[in-house]
Amino acid sequence: MGFVDDVEFYLDEAAGVIYVRSASRLGQSDLGVNRKRVETIRSQFTQS
Repeated sequence: MGFVDDVEFYLDEAAGVIYVRSASRLGQSDLGVNRKRVETIRSQFTQS
């Protein structure tokens, strides 16, 4: 629908963890779009 979302990544090398935050700029609900995006990214890392 053309809404703008923000995605942030933070690499904690010491812990071996990548933190991900995905949020809509507008509205109260994104109908699960941000969760789906993060899960897609996560699955790409686990396939490697």
